[in-house]
Amino acid sequence: MAAAGRRERMRVQMSAEVRAAARHIISSQGTENLTLAAIARRVGVTPAALYHHFEGGLPEIVYQVAEDIVDDLVQDLQFAADSHPEDNFAMRMIEPVRALRTWAIAHQPEFNLLFGTPSAAAGGAHGELTSAWVRRLAAVWGLIFVQLWTERRFPVLVEDEMDPRLRQQMLDYRADTGVDLPPGAMVVMLSCWRSLYGQIALEVFGHFAPLFSDQEPMFELLMQELVRGMGLGAQYQPPTREP
Repeated sequence: MAAAGRRERMRVQMSAEVRAAARHIISSQGTENLTLAAIARRVGVTPAALYHHFEGGLPEIVYQVAEDIVDDLVQDLQFAADSHPEDNFAMRMIEPVRALRTWAIAHQPEFNLLFGTPSAAAGGAHGELTSAWVRRLAAVWGLIFVQLWTERRFPVLVEDEMDPRLRQQMLDYRADTGVDLPPGAMVVMLSCWRSLYGQIALEVFGHFAPLFSDQEPMFELLMQELVRGMGLGAQYQPPTREP
C-alpha cells in the first residue's frame, strides 16, 4: 500500500511538472515550438518517458495544459463578475469581458492556443479542446444571462420566425452547455460574444495597429452598445482608473 501511494504521488507530481513545462514553453515561445523533446528537456526525462504519463502524447499534454489555462481564466472571470452586485447585470457581464481582454493582451500565446488557429501540437484534440473551453466560458456568462432573462426580459427574435437551422443550433448549444435560455435569448448572448471576441481578437493579433494605439475606448463603446440593446445602459460603469 505504501509503495502504491508513493507511485501515485510521483505520477501526480510528474504530470504537474510536465504540464507546467509545456505551459512555460507555450507562453514564452508559442505553441508552434512545443514538442515532446522540448518538454522532456525541461523536465529532465526522455521523450519516450512522457508516454508513461500521457499515453496520447503531445496532443494529450496540450489538451491538459489548455484545461489548466481555462481553469485559471474562468476563476479570474468569475471573480470579476462577482465584484458587482447580482442585480447589476450589465457590469456582471462587462467586468469579465474586461478581464478577458486584459488577460488576452498579456497572454497572447495562450489566447492563440484557445481561440486562434488550430495548432499542429494539439492534433486531433483541438476540436475537443475548443468544445471544452466553450462550455466553461458559457458557464460564466450563461448564468448571468439566465438571471437577466428571468427578471428582465430583453428583445429577442420570435422563435417561430427564426431560420430553422439557427433555432436548432441554439437548441443544440443549450443542450450541450446547460445554459437554460430560449433560442432567441441564446442568439442575443452568442451575438454579444461574437462581437466582443472579434474586438478582442483584432486587438490581440494587431490588426488595427498602429492606426489605433489605444483600443480601449472602442472596446468600451462596443460594450455600452451591447448592454444598451438589452435595456441595461443605465447600469454601465466606466473602468476604474489608477490614480
